[in-house]
Amino acid sequence: MRYALPVWVLTRTLLFLVAAQVIPVGYEGSFDNDVRLYGDWSAILLGGEFPAGDDKWQYPPFAALPMIAPHLLPWSYQISFYVTAILCDLIILLLIHRFAVRNDAGSGAVWAWTVGAALLGPLLISRYDLMVTLVAVAALTASRDVLVRGMLIGIGLSIKVWPVALLAGLRRWRELLAGTAAALVTTVVACGVAALIMPHALDFLTNQQERGLQVESLAGTPFVLGRALGWWDGFTSYQHGAMELVGEGIETATRLSVIATPVAAVLLVVWWLRAEATETTYYDAAFTTVLLLVLTSRVLSPQYLIWLIGIAAVAFAVRDSSQRPAAWLLLGAMLLTGVMYPWIEEDYSWSGQLPGTLVLVARNLVLLAATVVSFVGLWRSTRRRTATVKEPETVPTGQG
Repeated sequence: MRYALPVWVLTRTLLFLVAAQVIPVGYEGSFDNDVRLYGDWSAILLGGEFPAGDDKWQYPPFAALPMIAPHLLPWSYQISFYVTAILCDLIILLLIHRFAVRNDAGSGAVWAWTVGAALLGPLLISRYDLMVTLVAVAALTASRDVLVRGMLIGIGLSIKVWPVALLAGLRRWRELLAGTAAALVTTVVACGVAALIMPHALDFLTNQQERGLQVESLAGTPFVLGRALGWWDGFTSYQHGAMELVGEGIETATRLSVIATPVAAVLLVVWWLRAEATETTYYDAAFTTVLLLVLTSRVLSPQYLIWLIGIAAVAFAVRDSSQRPAAWLLLGAMLLTGVMYPWIEEDYSWSGQLPGTLVLVARNLVLLAATVVSFVGLWRSTRRRTATVKEPETVPTGQG
């Protein structure tokens, strides 16, 4: 931590200066578009209601908290959001450091977050996914009490849906039931209170239904590559806040992507029922489950990797984790994603140029490899071991 903290300060200062265009690099909209949208939403939220009729609002009610929080600081909304994000980033670093020290796991976890997260570039501090990742990392590291873990997962679920995946690693039926109950009660109470106090709190339940296949998704990769090679004559269109693919075969690919998520869930259920859990199962299963969730999604936005690097850093803090090989692969995907967005995004999103498309394809293949390695590692590390029964030795008898 002695060496990592100065590196963290240096990298986050650089990210802040680039995001705020103090260091002018262009691509202003890539960093502040979402932040300005959060600012617009926060004005509506402070007025006593959730955004109505806005298909970009696709988040549970507690997503309002990280969007309103920057108003507590004295600067412009944009600068205050970046500062809030950096404070959350620092808390994640401290949680990971504390957890690694408790496990006597060395400094790898701290470096994984310090450097790995920075590979995403200014995107790291210009999306509210960093705030959700803070809650998820807290659910993984702050307490071993299953009810506390469940409550934190419920809070994360009330901000963005994906932290529900952290329930997969609870090791016994009693733990799973208790943790799930705590998460559901917390979520229902949070959403219920929000719905009672503010109109349109539950609109997010229907706003995602019309989403199509995003250009960055794994299921979209063959089409993006086909377009760049001249084999597919489809195109991209900005819809629902993202670049989506339009053309022949997309509807089928979208359906397959939607089906892939429950198929992945079935795989996890089969694993869970057959697993002989260890002390590391909770952390390992969290990483595998979120990888599967991200990879099978029809929407694979670059900021989703913030979730993954937070959990990967936790895996590095667990001495016997089976997920370190997959976590190393994720670091490669982080670097490629940082190159992709926003620096060459136009190449594969709008114009379909081959060099930029190949970077996207490489990123998705690395993510696919990480997911396969992660699931295989999880399966093998929790495989039931059958005791070998030895045949009784025959004692020779003497002749009479």
